[in-house]
Amino acid sequence: MTKTAGCAGVPTKAAAQPIGAHITATTQDVEAETTENGLHRRDVLLVALTVASGAVDAISYFGLGKIFSAFMTGNMVFLGFGIANLEGPCKPVVLALSVYAAGAYLGWRITTWRSPESGVWPRRMSVLLALVALAEAGFLAVWVATAGQPSTAITDVLIVLFSLAMGIQTAAVRSLGVQGVFTTAGTFTLVAFAETLAGSRPRSEIPRLVGVLVGLVAGAIGGGLLVVHARSYAPVLPLVITVLVIVAGRTMQGSSRRSARRAEHRRRERVVLGQPGRDSS
Repeated sequence: MTKTAGCAGVPTKAAAQPIGAHITATTQDVEAETTENGLHRRDVLLVALTVASGAVDAISYFGLGKIFSAFMTGNMVFLGFGIANLEGPCKPVVLALSVYAAGAYLGWRITTWRSPESGVWPRRMSVLLALVALAEAGFLAVWVATAGQPSTAITDVLIVLFSLAMGIQTAAVRSLGVQGVFTTAGTFTLVAFAETLAGSRPRSEIPRLVGVLVGLVAGAIGGGLLVVHARSYAPVLPLVITVLVIVAGRTMQGSSRRSARRAEHRRRERVVLGQPGRDSS
C-alpha cells in the first residue's frame, strides 16, 4: 500500500506542469518565430527597394543631366554649385528637391490617414508603393516614347515623376520605423553600420545595414549599365523591383493575418484549458 501510494503520489515532470503551460510555451515560440521570419522578409524587401532607388539615381544622373531623383543630399550640393555658377543650372535641381519633398509630404499624409494599422509590413505600404510604381511606370512610358533621349522640357517631366516616386518611397519606408534605413540614401546607414562595429548598436542589425549599402551600389551598377547598353529599357529595372516588392508585401500581409488567427486560436485554447474546475471531476 505504502509503495503503491508512494508511486502514485510522486508527480512526474509532465504532471507537475499546469494544463495550459505546454500550449503557452508553444504559442510563444511560434509567435516569436513568426515575428523573426517577418522581420527577415521585411529587411529583404527594404534591400530590394534600395536596389531600385540606386537604379533610379543612376538613370537620373546619366540620363537627365547629372541630377539625382533619390539622393537629395547630392542635389543640395549641386544646388550650391549652380548658385555659385560652378556647374549646371539650378532649375532641375530645385525641381527635384521640391517634388521629392511633395512626394514625402503626400506619403506621410497617407500614412497618417492609415495610422491605426500595425504589423511588420502594414497595408499602407502596398498603397504607397503602388503610387511609386505608377510614377515609375509613367517615367518608363515617357522615356520609351523618346527613345531615352528626352528634350529639356520632357526631362523636367521625367524629373518630376522619379522624384515624386522617391519621395513617396522614403515616407513609406520611414513609417516602418526601421533604424538605419532610408532606401534612398546610404549616409545614415553607413553611420549606423559604424555604430554597430563600435558596439553602440545591436550586432543583429549588421545583415540589414550591409544589405542596404550593397543594394544601393548594386542598383547604381545595374541602372548605369542599362543606360549604357540598353538605354531605352533602363527604367524597367526599378519598376519591376517595385512591383515585385508590392506582390511580396501582399503575401506577407496574408501570412501575418493567418499567423494572427492561429495565435488567437491558441490563446483561446489556453483560456479554455486553464479555466478552474474543468478537470475537478
